[in-house]
Amino acid sequence: MLVYKRISYIQTENGYQTYIHPVYRNFIRYKLLNNKDELEDALNKCREAGWLMVNATNLVNKMNSLTPKLPRR
Repeated sequence: MLVYKRISYIQTENGYQTYIHPVYRNFIRYKLLNNKDELEDALNKCREAGWLMVNATNLVNKMNSLTPKLPRR
């Protein structure tokens, strides 16, 4: 599988969820980081490997606020 050298993450109630971005598919959920220390470690490792790590929390929250909520059954 060919991937962009980019990982995005969003802050959740349980920590930070990371996603990998393949070239020819949608994003893939990768790993849940439990705390800020694990996130900082992942940021440093990605930086050393030449990967870009993007905080997508604000974008996801904005998109979710614009999406109409469907009633749950």
